[in-house]
Amino acid sequence: MRPVAKTILNLTAIAVVTFGLIQCGGQRVVYSNDIFTTLTAPEEGGVNFTQLTKESDIVKGPETRINIESIQNGNTIQRTEFLMWNTATFLSLSPDGKNFTFLGSNNNSNNLYIRSTEGGAAAVQRTFRNDVFDFSYSKDGRYLAFSDRVGVGSSANNNIYMIDVEKGSAVRQIAAANEDEVNPEFSDDGGRLFYSKESAGNYSLWSVDFKSGLMTQYSEGFNPSVVPNTNSRQMFVTRRVKNSFRTEIWKIDIETGAETQYITDSRRSFSSPKVSPNGKYIICTGSTPKSVARPTNLDIFMFKIDGTRETQLTFHPGTDASAVWSPDGNSIYFISSRGSLTNTYSVWRMNVEQFFEDTPSKK
Repeated sequence: MRPVAKTILNLTAIAVVTFGLIQCGGQRVVYSNDIFTTLTAPEEGGVNFTQLTKESDIVKGPETRINIESIQNGNTIQRTEFLMWNTATFLSLSPDGKNFTFLGSNNNSNNLYIRSTEGGAAAVQRTFRNDVFDFSYSKDGRYLAFSDRVGVGSSANNNIYMIDVEKGSAVRQIAAANEDEVNPEFSDDGGRLFYSKESAGNYSLWSVDFKSGLMTQYSEGFNPSVVPNTNSRQMFVTRRVKNSFRTEIWKIDIETGAETQYITDSRRSFSSPKVSPNGKYIICTGSTPKSVARPTNLDIFMFKIDGTRETQLTFHPGTDASAVWSPDGNSIYFISSRGSLTNTYSVWRMNVEQFFEDTPSKK
């Protein structure tokens, strides 16, 4: 398995970073445009990548920025660059694997578009709102839940809605409060919707029962991903490290209240965990350090379900993020700016069977 470089970075996002010049040890490093316009990196040799959208689709992806954090190292304080990014969901795959939904930007608005995984037909716009993001399919593939920012100025906030995937224009409001509500994730039986609520920079995990309307608060965290075959009681979430820009991955049990730190690194961040269909692996977005060959950027990482055996899946100097599993667990889909000097995103698919510890027949 390929070794994974240790890094120095971080998370949460707001402004776009333009890659090209970067300070390194007091000197400016100039990166060649060639490393951004190529579609794959040398370390990705032998991996099958397929581009599924075109630049005309205007795919929306995570904005990033670099922040500086002071870290105590013995008797000295070291100032370290951390990469921060928007951890929202920018891509979701239908449970049958026939379609994917991405966020498209057009006419100063962001909406959901559905396209076949086999290509061919044009993308179908499914929402017609202003600022949609953070979305997911129901387990039966009938519905899409999403977050949309409504209101004006300081009174604007994000609420969660649901729409039928194939027909009609009726939009059902699921959760609405003064705080931002994001990261919708359906329970396995479809009876509940998990989501995150943000207040003063702090995120907590909630659920709403579709039948009773009961809303329940559980614990700290965002980006929930339900673990298969646990009756939706176990899930992985992203959490912010106290007094730091960094984020890490935790596992929680909403019935017992057990909380376990799974994926963390004192010099970088991870977010947006997704559990494989067989429950054996986790993929997530993580930061990769700058070097003389490439700038600080985002890549896709894979871990065993217990948080061990870290494997870096992508190595391109552009942004790779928001990865999701195919239904058979043999491929992943993700958002990437690879091949673009202007940070234009596309949807990509890559095969990951070769990275599994066990054979395909035992997955």
